[in-house]
Amino acid sequence: MKSPDSTQLLPVPTWIDPRVHLLDDLWLLAIFSMLFAAGLPWILGSFDIKVGAALLGLLALAGIHVGFTMLTAPAPGVNRWRKRALAILHAVGVVVVALIWHYAGGVHNPAFLLVFVLPVIGAIFLSRWQPYAVAILAILAVSAVALMESPELRWYASGLAPRASWLTGPFGGPSAASGPFPGFYAPPGYFLVLLEGFGVLMIACAFAAEYLGTVFDRLHADLTAARAEAERGRQLWASLIEELPLPAMLVDARTHHVVSESAELARLTAGGAPAVGRKLTEAVEFSYPEIVEELVNGTGGEAQHVVFRRGGEVCLARIRVQHIPYKGRRLALILIEEMTDAFAARAALDVAEQAILVDAQDRVLAFNRPAHALFSAARVGADASTLLAQPDAPPRWWEPGLTGRRKMHVRIVPRIFQVTSTAVALPGEQERLCVVAFLPIARAESLDEPLLGARLPGASLPRIR
Repeated sequence: MKSPDSTQLLPVPTWIDPRVHLLDDLWLLAIFSMLFAAGLPWILGSFDIKVGAALLGLLALAGIHVGFTMLTAPAPGVNRWRKRALAILHAVGVVVVALIWHYAGGVHNPAFLLVFVLPVIGAIFLSRWQPYAVAILAILAVSAVALMESPELRWYASGLAPRASWLTGPFGGPSAASGPFPGFYAPPGYFLVLLEGFGVLMIACAFAAEYLGTVFDRLHADLTAARAEAERGRQLWASLIEELPLPAMLVDARTHHVVSESAELARLTAGGAPAVGRKLTEAVEFSYPEIVEELVNGTGGEAQHVVFRRGGEVCLARIRVQHIPYKGRRLALILIEEMTDAFAARAALDVAEQAILVDAQDRVLAFNRPAHALFSAARVGADASTLLAQPDAPPRWWEPGLTGRRKMHVRIVPRIFQVTSTAVALPGEQERLCVVAFLPIARAESLDEPLLGARLPGASLPRIR
């Protein structure tokens, strides 16, 4: 048992954020999604893909994934720069995804744009405003790639906003040779609708990510509270085991080593040595340890009159085993109730010549072996009025009365017994226990005599021939 004055070692603060692990998993899912979005059209031969450049982009994302793994690993101390580094890696990953889209078909592969949903949703695990920033970054990156690939879109943007020609300048400006759409593949409206739909999708994902982040924070708070309560509960039942007022120990069901023990267990161990860390059979010297081991290996239960040695003294106990799962381990709680005095008292009653029953409110509480031989229907909890009923006798004829002790004679064929009824008071209760003892004194030769006679002034005893 731990002393309250003992020195306690506090753990070193460790930076652990379970949310960033989900962000790392989302990026891994994004990598597989990009393989599917780029590989399937390439296999079907829909359009040419620059495989080398796309693979280099995927290799860069793999490096970002490794960086996420390193940054999310638990480390001593609280490092605030970790979240900044994660945000930078996340932004770089979004730009790399846009470059991979450029080499995997670009505007001719609009299904690839669905991959951007995962980084936007994953940004909620960095901060509440991060999804909106990532959505805006994704819109800018995709728009830049679309302007770089589509001369029609550049021409349309320049004509729509002449003063904003500097936006299309870095991407080649409006290319107009013989007409506004040389090398026409699709009308400009297609590209505008594509970018507008993509922008709406990113903003919607940002709103959805914020809601999911709120739900996640709520669930994470509930999980943290539940873990704290479970830990407090574990400490509570560990303290209860140590403070139990009877010998008890917690045993690993697989190795049979003692994990925890109560202070009272020291009375049963050899020399009072601690049992923690020792095997069950080494801690307590059972005469037949197989009985207890069977309960520990099985489903638990109870074993009566288990013999064990305490030094050179032979003792008896009742063993109760209850299994308790804890952190993937199967533990067995063993309660040892010493029954030496009770067994000795019962043995003394069994060898007595008198048949003895203990009655309380017409219910049999205990009886010895001669009483069972005299009343074969004797059972603990049986109705005493039915068991001891005599013809021509009042109900509860064995009541000791006000004096608390009474003697009488009763004939139970074929013998006459002297019955001694003694009242035993119960502390704080008006009811009393009644101990009824039957002592055979003579053999009855006639059945026409009265069955019950009380030794009272003026009362006659049954006539014995």
